Amino acid sequence: MADFFDDDNGLMEKAAGGRSQAFDALVGRRQHRLQRFANRMLGGDSGDAADVVAAAFVRLWEIRATFRQTGSVESWLLATVYRLCLDCLRNRSRCLTENLPQDEKGSPDASTVAGVVEAVALGEAVRQAIMELPESHRAVLILSVYEELSYEEIAAALEIPPGTVASRRSHAVAMLRRKLAAWEEGR
Repeated sequence: MADFFDDDNGLMEKAAGGRSQAFDALVGRRQHRLQRFANRMLGGDSGDAADVVAAAFVRLWEIRATFRQTGSVESWLLATVYRLCLDCLRNRSRCLTENLPQDEKGSPDASTVAGVVEAVALGEAVRQAIMELPESHRAVLILSVYEELSYEEIAAALEIPPGTVASRRSHAVAMLRRKLAAWEEGR
């Protein structure tokens, strides 16, 4: 039986030895973070995000017997999910913005409190601004801000130097500030 308290390496060793419970424990441990990351990379498309994460775990399962890591299992999974997200984005036939959820007839309910409407609109503006970032910058920003990974962890996951992580994050934040300047001016 797999011990959920094993580290990821221990779980992978057990999975390589044919113990599927160890792999299940690894999936349980890492699935939510990967799902959040994929969902944000894909603009909130939870169906595609679930498919991407499942594909990453399938790939890991398929290579479990020969898996040799140079970093952490989580970094390998994040890198794989990132590449699968890029593939998904490239293969979409329609613009991501066409798939954004819309309120009925595009108008808010008259009984909705103005503050809630403004918060929802700001949230949508932030999400749209993040989706407009180049994928490489978006990935760094999501992993840094939403997943709270260190620059070293992001560098390992995206297979880039830590200095590039810092630069991309800085550029992403500057781009978001420019895109969202109208919201700050309206206050």
